Amino acid sequence: MSDKSSIKRVLYKVEQLVERGIDKRVRIAVTGLSGAGKTAFITSLMNQLLHIADNDQLPFLRAAKEGRILATKVSSYDELHIPEFKYKQSLDAIFDKKPTWPVSTTGISQAQLDIRYTIKNEWLKKLQKQSQLTVDIIDYPGEWLLDLPLLRLSFKDWSMQCHELLEQSELDSSWREQAVELIYQQPLQDDKIAQVSTEYKDFIRQNFSQQHTYNLLQPGRFILPGELAGAPVLDFFPVLDIDILNSDWSTLSSDSLIRILEKRFNYYKKQIIEPFFKEYFEKVDRQILLVDCLEVLNNGYQNYRNMQFTLSELLKSFHYGHSNWIKRMFSPSIDKLLIAATKADHVPPEQHRELELFLQKMLQGSRNDIQYEGIELETLAISAIKVTEAVMAEHQAQKLMCVKGVELSSGDEVINYPGKIAPHSLSKELWQEQQYDFVDFAIPGNLTSSILPHIRMDKVLQFLIGDKFR
Repeated sequence: MSDKSSIKRVLYKVEQLVERGIDKRVRIAVTGLSGAGKTAFITSLMNQLLHIADNDQLPFLRAAKEGRILATKVSSYDELHIPEFKYKQSLDAIFDKKPTWPVSTTGISQAQLDIRYTIKNEWLKKLQKQSQLTVDIIDYPGEWLLDLPLLRLSFKDWSMQCHELLEQSELDSSWREQAVELIYQQPLQDDKIAQVSTEYKDFIRQNFSQQHTYNLLQPGRFILPGELAGAPVLDFFPVLDIDILNSDWSTLSSDSLIRILEKRFNYYKKQIIEPFFKEYFEKVDRQILLVDCLEVLNNGYQNYRNMQFTLSELLKSFHYGHSNWIKRMFSPSIDKLLIAATKADHVPPEQHRELELFLQKMLQGSRNDIQYEGIELETLAISAIKVTEAVMAEHQAQKLMCVKGVELSSGDEVINYPGKIAPHSLSKELWQEQQYDFVDFAIPGNLTSSILPHIRMDKVLQFLIGDKFR
């Protein structure tokens, strides 16, 4: 890198620090597991703001209702090594003659919006009438988010966790039998390690992606390797032999299988996860966690427990706390967290509150720990892109509020009653009595406006950035 480029990069970093200190830049972490709807959410968020001048769908975004948000534009990062978020391609897919959902994320991308607004504060208005807020958003594969809890685990801790989860799953597999038979105290050739590791990756893909056991899909790069495909850093696997797990490893030689696996696990944490976290999450000001509760409800009690465990562990990976101008510049922490149940349009409107309560109960422990830090925390049922309409229809000889839309799998228009969401925690026995049938809906071909229809995206924007328009 040339001296000129180095100086330019340093100046850009200084400019970012100053903007953060004077509260003119906010970095939002859009977090959620694969399938939670991050790409659709970011597309909708950008769409609502880029059409702010003629957008009457944002009554709860106070600065917009007051007519103080003048315009928004997409701006470019100086950090050219990060690809741009594919906003136009996402919109093209949505408004195509045969509309489709935006393609899921397979790598890192970025979006940066500059929002011009009229200042409200009477004292500040004497100095300048208008100001600008820069909003930074990073998109990334949900699979990679699963890696963050690994930063708190040693290789032995992770292996023990995998052992316990596999025991609970009661799955028989040739891979497990092979792993137990390995002699961990002795060396093993690299090609054999790679072979066993490949079989482990195949094992978790086949058995757990289908069963939604998110906490076993670690490391996330095992599922979606990206540029690391074929690299030795991904050639490791957990130790499942309980006797080995309970033994002292300190006397084992550095070329023993167990120490090689431990070394690669630690290398993965140090060289892959830590840089990922520091570059994209360490300087976050606000966070939204997207959760597909409907998938949880459709797939039963064990799926509920898996999601609960995974999200609770995930939330422990972020820094929460009060913010001020010094902390924003040098030690930022998340001072607002929005936990959102996505696909609210797949649920009759009268059950949106129950959906929010279900999510609150699922993450009650995590919410309590985070609120102890004194930050603002909100739970909402949202739909980034609304694709259904509420209709009254007959279901099992009763008139009930249902949802109507185009079923994704068949392409047919259907009216669906998904079942009654319980707003409280359910035991395993009571869960089995519930019968849910949430349908995946497609984007209809009759969207006439360039502004995407939504549910509560205005409340989302007000919570995440509304206080910045002073």
